[in-house]
This record gives sequence, C-alpha cells and structure tokens, in this order.
Amino acid sequence: MESSEEIRRVLERFFDAITEGDDLALSNRISRQPGFERFGSDPEEWWLDGEQAALVWIQQMRELGGGYPWRRVGDVHALVEGTVGWGSFQAEFDSPEGTTPMRLTIVLHLEHGEWRIVQIHSSVPSTNESHGFLLTTSVDQIAQSVSAARPDLSSTSASDGTVTIAFTDIEDSTRLNDLLGDQRWLEVLRAHNDVIRAVTTDHGGSVVKNQGDGYMLAFPSARGGVRCARAIRGAIEERFSAPGSMIRVRIGLHVGETVREADDFFGHAVSYAARVASSAAGGEIVVSSLVRDLLVQTGEFEFGEPRVVELKGTQGTHRVYPVG
Repeated sequence: MESSEEIRRVLERFFDAITEGDDLALSNRISRQPGFERFGSDPEEWWLDGEQAALVWIQQMRELGGGYPWRRVGDVHALVEGTVGWGSFQAEFDSPEGTTPMRLTIVLHLEHGEWRIVQIHSSVPSTNESHGFLLTTSVDQIAQSVSAARPDLSSTSASDGTVTIAFTDIEDSTRLNDLLGDQRWLEVLRAHNDVIRAVTTDHGGSVVKNQGDGYMLAFPSARGGVRCARAIRGAIEERFSAPGSMIRVRIGLHVGETVREADDFFGHAVSYAARVASSAAGGEIVVSSLVRDLLVQTGEFEFGEPRVVELKGTQGTHRVYPVG
C-alpha cells in the first residue's frame, strides 16, 4: 500500500462531521452494501448489515461522551491500494470520568467514485509494557539488559577470549508499530524474527538477547559476524520485498573482550557495539574501526568511507565504516 492524501482528507472531513454532529455527512460516508458492516461478536449482541448497521453506528457516535466532544490528536495516517483505503488516528472525548483516549482504524472501499467506510474499529489504547511484553525496543535497552545480566559468551568466543557482537533492529519500529497496529506489527515481527534466528544459526552465531524487534548476536570471529550481517540484510530485503515495504533493518558490529569478569570489559564492549548499531541507517551495516582493521586485509568485504560520529556515552569522536 502507498500513502494517500485523498484518503487522509476524506477521514479528516469524516472526523469533522463527528465533532460537528453532522448526521447527514456521517450517513453519506458509511457504505450501505450488505455484508460490509457488522456490529457485535457475541450471540447476545446485535448483528446488523448495510443500512441498519450505519444508522446504529451514527447513533452510537452521537451518544458517546454525551454528544460530540471529540478531539483528534495528531495526524491521520492513510494508505491506499487499488479500490481499498485504510486509515487510523488518535482521538479523545470528554466524559464525566474525565478525558478518554480513543484509537480508530477505518477501512474504506471505492464505490461509484466515492470512498465509503466499510469497517470501523475503535479501542482505548494501552502501552505494550502494561501487558508485560514489548513490540518494539532499542539496541540501548537490550545492551543495558545484557550488561546487567552478563551472560556467559564463552561458547561463542575466539581462542583469545574476544567475541564479535552484533546488534540489529528495525528502523523507526515505534512509528511502524503505530502505523500498522499491533496485530499487523506482530505478523511483521514474527517474519523478521524467523529470518534473524535462522540466518544467525546458519552462520554459527548465537542469539544472546531478543526484545521486540531488537537482537544482540554473538560470533567467534569478526569475519563470521559480518558475513552473517550481510546475509541477514539480503534475507530481510527478500522477505519484505513488496513494493512500498518500510521494513529496514540496521546492523552494527564491534569486537570486544566480553568474557572477562574483572573490571568493566563486558559492559563496555556491549554498549559500544550498541552505539555503533545506533549510528546505522535502515538497510545499512556499520562496523567499528576495530572490526574494519581486522578484516580489511582479507579483501572479502568492501568498506565505505569512514564516518566520524559521536557515540552516546563515550568520549570524543569515533570512526565507523559502512559495509557494502
């Protein structure tokens, strides 16, 4: 699907009709096609199609909150593909209990040159954390969790006690979660996670930590880690190859002495790798100067021009290198 300015304007006018109490405008926007609208999922609830469903919904909108004290919060997200449109927006209304937030998702169909609403779902939003799970996360959050737990990485360490660490996540995952909704986003996550885990296993790596769309991976060699990163990038591009797909994974790698228990070697190596990953753009692999120095003489990998960046939590500037 692609963004649609037309659908956005249609939904903004539709929302204006709600707030203004314009029953005629509301009625004209709702489809009357049999089978398009149904209300209720329990046998004791009403099941209505077409004209009856539209009239019941309009009445519910009129009564909700004691009238039409609605306010839209933020922008309308709107997409279109062929004769099907989709949009979502946040709203709120005042009630005796206070301000109540509401999230609406709307499906439209092009009927005789007019966009008609064929499905509406409204819900009171809640955070993922309140349900005990995360649908999105940051590499920093994963790094903090791993540094605190200090898992045993000896099985993926090289003979000199070093480990190549990779962090991956989906660019703009929070925005995409809001845009797609939790159910569709979960489907994306499952497909994404299947790719990350399968490719990592195939390349002799280990999944150290996974939260939401973020991963920390470990490899016994820098070469194996970068090979895996390139394979992940290719597999993600293939899996999400549909036109207009916004799924872009960014990956960052660093080599560190993470198996020593003394001092703060573990935490520094992990956090530095996370910072390197945070400097990458979607679809990009970035490595620390140490990883690049270890591999540049092999001739196996192409490294782009260095970027001088400031990495959060570290002093001065640092060079990172994109991998072709």
